[in-house]
Amino acid sequence: MRERFPSENEQVELYRRVLEAARGKEVTIRTLDIGGDKFLSYLDYPREDNPYLGWRSIRVSLELRDVFREQIRAILQASASGSLRILFTMISSVREIKDTLSILDEEKARLRGKGIHFDDRIKVGLLLEVPAAFVILQKILRYVDFVSIGTNDLVQFVLAVDRNNQKVAPIYNPLHPALVSTILDIASVCKKNDKPIVVCGEAAANPRCAYLYLAMGIDQISMNAPSVPIIKHLIRHVRLSDAKDTLEAVLSMEDTDEIDELVGDRVIPVLNDLNDDTP
Repeated sequence: MRERFPSENEQVELYRRVLEAARGKEVTIRTLDIGGDKFLSYLDYPREDNPYLGWRSIRVSLELRDVFREQIRAILQASASGSLRILFTMISSVREIKDTLSILDEEKARLRGKGIHFDDRIKVGLLLEVPAAFVILQKILRYVDFVSIGTNDLVQFVLAVDRNNQKVAPIYNPLHPALVSTILDIASVCKKNDKPIVVCGEAAANPRCAYLYLAMGIDQISMNAPSVPIIKHLIRHVRLSDAKDTLEAVLSMEDTDEIDELVGDRVIPVLNDLNDDTP
């Protein structure tokens, strides 16, 4: 909506307003997450045959370092006003996370030198969207405090399906056996390393998926606001033991439709209760 990048001071003010609205609750701010299907009118993008696999997210930030440094400084300054953490987007290698953390350390030193207060122990996280990051997750976890699974892109990349292509849209399904197993494996690695894990994206707002994520021991799920009451109702009205039994059965299944039907049998009656309670 803007005609230019917001200045450092503008960002500080915006982030502080979010913290004030959160009233003491923890706030997570993503670093610049553009490209793919998210564009800025004032930024000159290269012509790409496949923008989802091109110049986007952390790749943009590590090239436009002045812009990136401004955002890092703004987040750090806002962190003095509340509970704040940083989420780095589309990391696919240890080198990227090291370069990113090096910039973070340099900007901390710059603010420290100016006597500007910030949370020196601010937590940093990885937005896991790229399968490569999962393969080397054990190595990446040495450098981050938490992991957030970005299901929109992870589903797209694992299944090799453009989620905006109607021709193949039916294949795009987070209940695919490969996705269920992948997210369970990610959760297991994070639990083994005592790293909190969040699931975000459209799948988190899908009651069937949320039911399975509950069984996997996912710490948090992040979704659009209208979905929150539905998922809250679901979590409050199911047994964890039943969800774990369902997940065990799902892991032996071969077909997405079969998984959808089984989980639906567990979830739909609970959601119908919510509809019955709605005046």
